[in-house]
Amino acid sequence: MGSLVPLSTNLPDDARELAGALRSLFDGLGISVRRYATRRHRDAGSISRFLNGTRVPSWEFVNDLINDVSELQGRPPTVEAMEHVRGLHRTALEKSGAPQHRLQVLEDQLAEADLRSVRSSVLVKALEQALADAQHRATNLEVQIRQLHGHRGRDDVRTDQLLQVYEDQVTGLRRERQSLLEQVDALADQLRDAHTRRIAAEDRCEELERQLIAAEEQFATDSNLDLHGLLNADEFVTSPDVYREASDTRSGGTASYAVPKPLNQSHLFAHFVVGECNRFAHSAAIAVADDAAEYQLLYIYGPSAVGKTHLLHAIGHHITSLRGGARVEYVSAEEFTNGFVHAAKNGRIGEFRERYRSADVLLVDDVQYFSGKDVTQEEFFHTFNALHNANRRIVLSADRPPKQMPSIADQLRNRLEGGLTVMLEPPELLTRTEIIRARVARDRLRVPPEVVDLIALKIQRNVRELEGALTRVNALAILNREPVSVDLAKTVLEALIPDQRPLRGVESLRLILEQTAEYFGLSTSEMCGASRSRVLVTARQIAMYLCRELTDLPPNEIGAHFGGRESDAVLRAERKIVALMAERRSIYNQITELTQRIKNIAEFDGG
Repeated sequence: MGSLVPLSTNLPDDARELAGALRSLFDGLGISVRRYATRRHRDAGSISRFLNGTRVPSWEFVNDLINDVSELQGRPPTVEAMEHVRGLHRTALEKSGAPQHRLQVLEDQLAEADLRSVRSSVLVKALEQALADAQHRATNLEVQIRQLHGHRGRDDVRTDQLLQVYEDQVTGLRRERQSLLEQVDALADQLRDAHTRRIAAEDRCEELERQLIAAEEQFATDSNLDLHGLLNADEFVTSPDVYREASDTRSGGTASYAVPKPLNQSHLFAHFVVGECNRFAHSAAIAVADDAAEYQLLYIYGPSAVGKTHLLHAIGHHITSLRGGARVEYVSAEEFTNGFVHAAKNGRIGEFRERYRSADVLLVDDVQYFSGKDVTQEEFFHTFNALHNANRRIVLSADRPPKQMPSIADQLRNRLEGGLTVMLEPPELLTRTEIIRARVARDRLRVPPEVVDLIALKIQRNVRELEGALTRVNALAILNREPVSVDLAKTVLEALIPDQRPLRGVESLRLILEQTAEYFGLSTSEMCGASRSRVLVTARQIAMYLCRELTDLPPNEIGAHFGGRESDAVLRAERKIVALMAERRSIYNQITELTQRIKNIAEFDGG
C-alpha cells in the first residue's frame, strides 16, 4: 500500500468528489468494509478514511477497487470511466497540500513522459527504417532508369513507356520519402520535448524531495511521531496499547521485550500451497495446531523463503481460532535475544521469563541466530525445559538441522533433537506453479496462465523469488498501463535470469550494499548510518529489498549489516519498495538497473 498522509480538516472539493466516486464503486460490491479489508489484506480503518474523504488513497487501492467491481459485473471498465477516476485521483493529490502527494503526482507525470518518450523513440526508429527502405527502392529504380536510357535505340516506344512508368514510381517514392522525412523531424521534435519535460519533472521531484526532508524533520521535531511506523501501519493490525508500549520503548523505555509480535494476517494454512516438497512438514504443523500431535517439539528446517515462517504463523492463527484463551507467543531468535538483553539491563528478567514460560505454545523463528550466544542459549534452554515439563507445545524453525548448528551447546542441541524434525525443500515446478496461481487468485491479479507457467519455469530457488518476479511483472504492467503478457514477462525476467549462480553469502550482501551506494552517489557508511534524509532512506530501502530478493540471508542478518537494524526494519523496507515499484517508474527502473548490474558483477567474479 502506498503512503497514507492525513489531509487537513478543510478538504478540497476534489477530495470529496473522489471519495464519493469511491463510495459509489464500493456500494457495487455489496459487502462491508471489514469483509473487503480482510479479502484485500488491508486495514479496515484506512479504507473507511478513503471512503469518507479524510485521506487520499494510493492509485493501487483505487485500481484494485475498480478491478474488483468490474470482475463482479463481468465486464471491464470503459476507458472514459478509468480516465475520469484517474483525473479525480490526481486532482485530489495535487490539491491535498501534502508534499508526499505532490511528489506522487510528479512521479506519475514523469512516468507518462517516460512512456511517451519510449513510444516516440520506437516510432522514430520504425520511420527511419521505412525511410531507408524507400531510399533503397528509389535508388534501385534510378539504376533501372539509367539502364533503360542506355537501351533507348533498340525500342524507343517500349523504352519510353517503361521509363515513364519508372519515373512515375520514382516521383511517388520521392514524395513518400519527403513525407517520411517530415514525419521523422516532427517525431524527433516530440521526442526532444518529451525528454525536456522528463528532465523538468525530475528536477521538480528533486526539489520536492528536499522540501519533504525539511517537512519530515520539522514534523518529527514538533510531534515526536514515528512516521515510518505510520506509513506501514496497514501491514499488521495491532491494538493501540501495543503501539503505545512500543512507542514508550522507542522514546527511551525498557519494555521492548514486552511488545507482542503480531502474527502476519496472510500467513494462514489456507494460503499455504502443499506439494511434494512440503507435504510432511505441513501435516506435522496441522497436527500441532489441532493439538493431535504426540510430540511436544516440532523442528522445521530448510533454506530461506520456502515457507518455514508461514507455517509458524499458521499454527499460531489456527490455535488462536480454536482456543481463544490460549496464550500463543511468536518470536524470532533475534528478538528473544534482544528482549533478554533489555530485561537483564533493566532488572526485569522476571517479567521476561513470565512472558515466555507461561505460554501455551511457543513459536521461535530462525533459532540458528542463537549460535555463539552462550548466555542467551542458557536462558532459552531453561525456558525450553520449563515449557517441556509443563507439557506445552514448542515449534522452532531454522535453516539447518540441529546436528549442523555451529556453536550450540550440547545440552541445547540434545533438546532440539528430542522432537520431530522435518525438512522443507525448494518447491518443484508443479508446486511453484500452484504458488503463483494462489497468489494471483488471492490478490485478484490479471495474469494469463501462460505467464504463470513462464515464471514458474524460470524462477526455481524459493517462494520469495517467485513472488518477487510476479510483483515485478505486475508492477511493470501497471506502470505501462497495459495487460500482463508473455512478452512483458520475458522483458522483466531477463533481469533476473539466468540464476544458475545464486547470490548467497555475506559477500553478496556487501556487493549489493556497495553497488547501491555507488549507484546513488553515497558511501556505504552513509547507507548504514542513522540519517533519515529522503535520498538515503530510499537507497537504503532499495538495498534491503535487493538483499531480500537476491540472497538467501534472513532479515536479521541483513539488518545487522545495515547499521545493526532489526529484522522488522528490513521487512518494512521490502513491503515499501514492493508498493513503490507499482507506483513510480523511477523506482522500478532503478531496481531493474541495479539488479542487472549486481548480477553481471557476481557472474564475472564467479568465473
